[in-house]
Amino acid sequence: MKKITLLSAMLIPLLAIQFSFAAPSLTIIKPPVTPNPSYTGPGSPPMPPPGDPHAIYGQWFVDKLSGTIYTNRTHEFYDNVDPGWGGGYASCGAINGFVISVSWGGPGTPITAFDIMATITNDIPANSPWMAGSNSHNENRAFNSLEDQKFEGSLLDVKLTAEFAVDAALSYFPPNWIPPYVNPYSVNIEAINHDELAWYCWTDDPESPDPTNPGNFFVPTWDLGNIPQGGFASVLMQFQIPPGLLPSDPRYDVITNSLMTEADILLNRTTSLKISEWVEGIYTDTGIPYPDHPEGGSDVSVFHSIPEPGIFIGIWIGILGLYSKFEK
Repeated sequence: MKKITLLSAMLIPLLAIQFSFAAPSLTIIKPPVTPNPSYTGPGSPPMPPPGDPHAIYGQWFVDKLSGTIYTNRTHEFYDNVDPGWGGGYASCGAINGFVISVSWGGPGTPITAFDIMATITNDIPANSPWMAGSNSHNENRAFNSLEDQKFEGSLLDVKLTAEFAVDAALSYFPPNWIPPYVNPYSVNIEAINHDELAWYCWTDDPESPDPTNPGNFFVPTWDLGNIPQGGFASVLMQFQIPPGLLPSDPRYDVITNSLMTEADILLNRTTSLKISEWVEGIYTDTGIPYPDHPEGGSDVSVFHSIPEPGIFIGIWIGILGLYSKFEK
C-alpha cells in the first residue's frame, strides 16, 4: 500500500505540470493560426536563411544589443476577464501595469518620461470559452474548445511587448505609415530599457501583400524569465517622450490617472492575435471583457515557450526507476 501511495504522490505533481494552463495561453504557430502562406514573418534577410516568412514558428524577436540573435516564441498569454469570458483567477489583472513615476512640471505640464511597473501572473486555467483572435495583417486563430489552451509546464522565457511604443534608438521605420502600420500620433512614446525588438509585420518579398512596405524588428520587448504556475514576475518598463506629451494628447490622461490611482494600463485579450497593431495607443484596462479600444483589446502582448516533451519523458523514466527500487 505504501508503494502505491508513494507512486501516486510522485505522479500527481507530474500530471499537474503536464496539463497546466494559463488564462488562457494559446499556441500561435501554424497551424492552428491561418493562413499559410501569409508573408507575416521575417524572411532572409534580415534573418539567416531560410528565415520564417510565413511565421510558422510563431512570434520572432531579435536581441537589441547584438542585432544578430534571433529567437521565437510559440505561445501567447492573455488576461481575459473572469468569470465567464475565458480568464483565470487573476482575471484582467493577469497582465497588469501601472505608472510609478512621471517626469513633468506637475499636472497640466508636458510629460517627458514615465515608468511602468509591469507584472505577469500565471493564473489557473480558463474555465469558460474565449473569443477568437485576429490581427491587422490578416492572420486568424479560431476558437474550438477549452482544450485549445493545453500546454506543458510553466510559462518559459516570457517576453512582454509594448505596442504603444517605439525603440528610442531605432533609426528606421516602415517606408509608409499605411495599415497595418499605423501611427496617428505626432509624438512617439520611446522605450529606453527594453531587451529586444519584436517582428512586425510584412515579409520583404515580392509576393507579400505590400512588397513596397516591408516589416522589421520594430516593437520594444522586455524579458521576464520563467513564470511557474501560480507565480508572477515583474519588470520595470521605462519610456521617454523627448518633445513632451501635451495634455491635449489622449495618452496624457491615461498616464497621469495611472500614476495617481495605480490604474492598470496594460491589457491583452484573446481577440488580439500576436502583435495585432503597431503603433497602438495606451489605454486603461477597465475590466470590459472585450474593449473596442485598443485595437483587438490589446496594447501589449505576452509571449512564451513551453517545455519540450522530452523533459516529461525523462521525468517519467526517473519516477519509474524510483518505483522499481521501492518494489525491490
